[in-house]
Amino acid sequence: MTKAEQRKIALNARRAMCETERAAASRAICAKLLTLPEVQRAKTVLSYLALWDEVDLTALHEILTGRGVRLCFPVSLSDGRLAVYEPRSFVTGAHGIREPDRRVSVPVSPGELELVLCPCAGFDAACRRLGRGAGYYDRYLPLCLNAFVLAVAFDCQKLPALETDAHDYPMQAVVTESCVYNMEP
Repeated sequence: MTKAEQRKIALNARRAMCETERAAASRAICAKLLTLPEVQRAKTVLSYLALWDEVDLTALHEILTGRGVRLCFPVSLSDGRLAVYEPRSFVTGAHGIREPDRRVSVPVSPGELELVLCPCAGFDAACRRLGRGAGYYDRYLPLCLNAFVLAVAFDCQKLPALETDAHDYPMQAVVTESCVYNMEP
């Protein structure tokens, strides 16, 4: 099965969830994330603002901000790269995603990040992540040398085994509402 076919299956499963299911699963994922040592000790975190059908991390963001964590978000640049900012305000970006307003937000280098929370279209038990296909995270994550990198997803997005390419960046863990998958050492 091709990556495009796998992406379609996982995204259709995610989109089939009702709003109530998605909200409950998002809350469960946030609670599970808060139990992880890597989340508990991180002081600078790259997260994301969810699209309507993605895992909503708002509850986690509120708790981390309350703990004094420096919460950062990505900006998709026109050349296919990600830039990361500590937001001062938000705008709607080129892909319809809310992102930090680069004119007033504070740039953050990849080396400053201690934890990266990635959205995903699909995943497998070996912690391989299937993104939306543009490769933004796969190009950015190798620069995050000090960060623990994990994906968040709903259980329904799990696939038997993902097709991967050499440039696909593996996750150290994947967190769903019912499980924490860890990459084999």
